[in-house]
Amino acid sequence: MPVRLLSFFVWALLACSAVFWAMQLLARPLPVPAHALAAGDGAAPRGDLARLLGSTPANAAPEPVLAAPDARFRLLGVVSPKAGAAAHRGEGVALISVDGAPARAVRLGAAVDGDLQLLALDARSASLGQGGVTRMTLRLEEPAAAATGTPSTAVLVPAAAPIMMPPAVPAPAEATPPPPRADRDGAPVR
Repeated sequence: MPVRLLSFFVWALLACSAVFWAMQLLARPLPVPAHALAAGDGAAPRGDLARLLGSTPANAAPEPVLAAPDARFRLLGVVSPKAGAAAHRGEGVALISVDGAPARAVRLGAAVDGDLQLLALDARSASLGQGGVTRMTLRLEEPAAAATGTPSTAVLVPAAAPIMMPPAVPAPAEATPPPPRADRDGAPVR
C-alpha cells in the first residue's frame, strides 16, 4: 500500500510539473500598451560626465605634494606578545596603511614598503627601518575620550496619596413577591 501511495504522489508531481511548463511555454505574453516608450528612446544626458565622475581636466595637472616620509604610513593596530620568550622569537603583527591604501597585516621582520621593514613592536607603537636601523616609529592614535556627561539631577515629585474607597456594595434589590399561582381558569390556588 505505501508503494502505491508513493508512486501516486510521484506521478501526480510529474503531471503538475508538465502542466506548469506547458502553460509557461504555450502562453502568449501580454501585449505592450500603445503609450509605452522604450527605455533607450529618451534623449542622452547632456553635460561633462567625466567631470561628474571625478576626473580632472587635462590642462590642470595637480601639483605633487611632498609629504614627510612617516606621513605616508599609518598604524591602525598592533598584536604584540607580552614580554617573555615570544617577544624574543620575533612574533607579532601590525596593521599598517601605506599612502591611504587599505591596511594590511605585516609580520615582524617583513617588508612594509620597498626596503622598509617592521623591526619592533610595542603595545601601542611599531618601529620601521632598514638593516636593523630604526628610521621611524609609528604610534597608535590615542583612543577618543569616553563620552561622559554629568548626571542629571533627579527631581522627586511627591506622588499623590491614593484615595482608598470602600468597595462598592450593590444596593439590595427590592424583593418582589412571586405572582400568585393560578389554575386553568385563573382562580388563585392556595
